[in-house]
Amino acid sequence: MSTDLKTELAALAAELGFARFGVARAERLEPEGSYLARYVAEGRHGSMGWLADTAAVRADPRHEGMLPSARSVLVFAAPYARRGGAVGLSPGRIARYAAGRDYHNVLPKRLRRVEAFLRERGFEARHSVDSRPVFERAWAERAGIGFVGKNCCLIVPGLGSHVFLATVITSAELEPDVPLARRCGSCRLCLDACPTGAFLEARSIDARRCLSYVTIEHRGAYPEAHREAAGDWLFGCDACQDVCPYNQPARGEELADGPFAPAPRWSGVRAEDFLTMGDEAFRALTEGSPLRRARREGLARNAAIVLGNVGTRRALPILRDAAAHDPDEAVRDAADWAVCRIEAREPQ
Repeated sequence: MSTDLKTELAALAAELGFARFGVARAERLEPEGSYLARYVAEGRHGSMGWLADTAAVRADPRHEGMLPSARSVLVFAAPYARRGGAVGLSPGRIARYAAGRDYHNVLPKRLRRVEAFLRERGFEARHSVDSRPVFERAWAERAGIGFVGKNCCLIVPGLGSHVFLATVITSAELEPDVPLARRCGSCRLCLDACPTGAFLEARSIDARRCLSYVTIEHRGAYPEAHREAAGDWLFGCDACQDVCPYNQPARGEELADGPFAPAPRWSGVRAEDFLTMGDEAFRALTEGSPLRRARREGLARNAAIVLGNVGTRRALPILRDAAAHDPDEAVRDAADWAVCRIEAREPQ
């Protein structure tokens, strides 16, 4: 195992702006692989069919669908956390990770440097930033980057859970790092904070009940059981992370700049705007933003739910128009629900 190579990789990771770097031995993931298979078999992945299709590859980086010559998994962590008030529109909150540039567009450029570094030395390498079937949290825990909290998020001591994870699977055999012990103890603040009760137990979640899944990945009608619980969450949800003690550091600087800082574009946008903009305007607004993932109709649907929960009569004309004329059935349904909610809350 090459100690010098690992030292060089750690230096490169720091140069590229990663706050943490660790190494795990490439092997079959257990018990994580069995958990994922059970998770999919029970349908808790919802409509994310790609999880079911790639479960076997995620469980072993040496799978023919990944890198059969794999000997090590390199894990990198980049922080995005910003302490302070809610991030989002007026009204409508968006998850903190989505307030800045899309990490899918930022981090792969850094990892290609790592790939090139390894290939120049005769090793095979494949990078991933949610782009390949890699179980990032499991590898990050094994690589000593952090530990998986009860809310299923990776918690990195000193950074909390507001981090992006990236991996490079390589044929280079490197000394693995020592995993950290899980440190949640008896705390269950995150489990109790979930507005929809998505956690079945500690470290076990049903995506179909998670607002991040509902507002981003789920297509079609907004589930009625979660409409009121959604509150003002327009895109994603940080409820279980906001209460975590590891995300309340007593010292350290706020991350106010860099690619993941909140983009100024959101300060002038209202939830109602998503119900009136066309596809072209939506593409322009969400250029380089994670919000594009939800599509125009998804954000319009979510915006209607937000307005139904916290909007005023001022939004009624826009909502009524959307309920009658939006080309998407799910948007019309959500807008009609919102009209009824506002009229009941603020009768004339």
